[in-house]
Amino acid sequence: MLFADKLVQTPRREKSGETGYERYDYQASWGLALIFESHAELDDYAIAFEFHDDIVRLNSSSVPTHARFYQVKTKLSGHWTLTDLGKRKKSKDGTAFLPSFIGKMYDNYSLFPDETERLSFVSNLPCQFIDASATVHCFANCAPQDFAKFLKKLKVEYPAATKSTAKLMHFVRANLSLHDASAHLKGLMQEFVTSQVGTISYSPDTLYKAIIEECRTKSKYTGTIDTFADLIKHKAVTKSQVNGWLSQIQLSHSAPEWSTFSGELTFGAMEKSDLAKQWQLYRTLALGAGNEAINRVRTRIRSELGQLAGSPLALGPLTDDVFTKVWNFAKTTISGISVSRVKVMIIYEVMTYEAPGNVQKVDQKPSDQKP
Repeated sequence: MLFADKLVQTPRREKSGETGYERYDYQASWGLALIFESHAELDDYAIAFEFHDDIVRLNSSSVPTHARFYQVKTKLSGHWTLTDLGKRKKSKDGTAFLPSFIGKMYDNYSLFPDETERLSFVSNLPCQFIDASATVHCFANCAPQDFAKFLKKLKVEYPAATKSTAKLMHFVRANLSLHDASAHLKGLMQEFVTSQVGTISYSPDTLYKAIIEECRTKSKYTGTIDTFADLIKHKAVTKSQVNGWLSQIQLSHSAPEWSTFSGELTFGAMEKSDLAKQWQLYRTLALGAGNEAINRVRTRIRSELGQLAGSPLALGPLTDDVFTKVWNFAKTTISGISVSRVKVMIIYEVMTYEAPGNVQKVDQKPSDQKP
């Protein structure tokens, strides 16, 4: 059986309780940091939220063969002890003990022994028996007496656990503050964007809101997952999707100022004034690559423009022509959308048009590194 199918068909552990909003949000934030890290490391990936574990990193968004499982847990103060990591709570009905943190880590290995690449416990605070300065530390590399205690705890829940399999288990010290993760994450995001597309002008706050909200949405989805395609669509962020965000940044950067083409428009003065305002708003909104409704309308607009390639129509008549073809679709796809917004969306696609049905592609090499 393919790992993709095995992931979906294997029953998932039941959640032991509700996660507080701040901690739930922290999981999404750390997942985004993992996305930035993975983008440079892997040719392809999918970061799945709340599926078999808090976060799962797959080495492919289409045919994965390996996975890294992450439990992301937070503490207000102090540090983690072996007692904390091995503590087991009773089930709601009191008839059984639930897995401990290290038990949950090992459970993923027991389900996917051939596909598990690494099992990690991630936290904002250090572990008592691990060097506090270590970012990633294998539990097997602790002091021998500490690892012996760790393995003994693990064997209480999983007698089949061995030193060899325990070497897959790691402690990860997250570098995000529990109460102000967004500030550090925005810095990581800006470093990531610069490394991918060079130094260009864009709205960091708008981009951050768009992509962190996408991670939150994936975390919160509770619908049925019947296929691997469902998993990718509803629970994961992929490299292709991140490249889409980067593409949007470049498009926003390359889209001209209103004044450079507004003279070509023959609309009335009041409509033109409204279009100018909508243009400024939409240039920023277009960064929100995670908005599926907007993306569907944009795809429809680009499709219509593809049919008009080589058209002699001026910008105004071309906009009106495409508007008549997409208006009904747009107003049923995006609730409350205005005529001016749709026309601006059309103009935006014309101004950033590259090929039929496509937007400009991301230049993966920063401008100062080009030959």
